[in-house]
Amino acid sequence: ITAMETREASPAHLLVKIESFSLLGTCSIDEYETREFVAEDYKWRLIIYFNGKNCEYVSVSLAMADTSSLPANWEVNVVFNIFLYNQISGNYLSSPGRTRCFLETKSEWGISKFISKKILSDPSNGYLVNDNIVFGAEVFVVKKDAIIECVSLNNINIHYKHDFSFHQ
Repeated sequence: ITAMETREASPAHLLVKIESFSLLGTCSIDEYETREFVAEDYKWRLIIYFNGKNCEYVSVSLAMADTSSLPANWEVNVVFNIFLYNQISGNYLSSPGRTRCFLETKSEWGISKFISKKILSDPSNGYLVNDNIVFGAEVFVVKKDAIIECVSLNNINIHYKHDFSFHQ
């Protein structure tokens, strides 16, 4: 289970409100994919799995959308957060930033146990109010502009010595 944080600031890239949340179960809808949103020049979707990998939890994933224009063997490193709005406190429950490498062969990453259905469905927790729920996402691309430095120490003789003494 992911350790979660809270914060006041809303997500930078996506907020999606789902009204009549309880109808999803009665209509046998197991997942919802948001429309595409752009973050850092890439297109993304948030995918909410209402029955998760484990029926006791809601799972949430971030997926790259429309990768057809990317070159062969592409890879995009990102730090992303997924949010759930607390409608009582006005804060956001947030997954800590996850750093993942999105690849042609792995274009979706997520949290299989984002929140338990028991916690989610308790109205006093503030996540599901009047059958409405709000999810969010932030995506930050980690650019490969690293400076590579190599230090090599060979045959070094240290010619100094320092004694320490402590007095009470």
